[in-house]
Amino acid sequence: GLENSLSVLELIKLLEEFLSRKINYTFADWRPGDQRVFICDIKKAKQDLGWEPNVSVKEGVHKLLTWVLDNKSLFIDTQK
Repeated sequence: GLENSLSVLELIKLLEEFLSRKINYTFADWRPGDQRVFICDIKKAKQDLGWEPNVSVKEGVHKLLTWVLDNKSLFIDTQK
């Protein structure tokens, strides 16, 4: 929900913190179909399944980054 939302710039700052390096990025025009805001509403999952997230945004991003770094081979283009 909104209390756990994260902008792209906030995500970049988190990644910079975890990686201990600056990430270079540029801004461009919006593309057709780009969503300016996307926030999930988990009320139905909570109501129907009793599910609630038990990981903070920061911890979740860190876990995802760690997994990606540990599994780089999955992201290599084998078609080259």
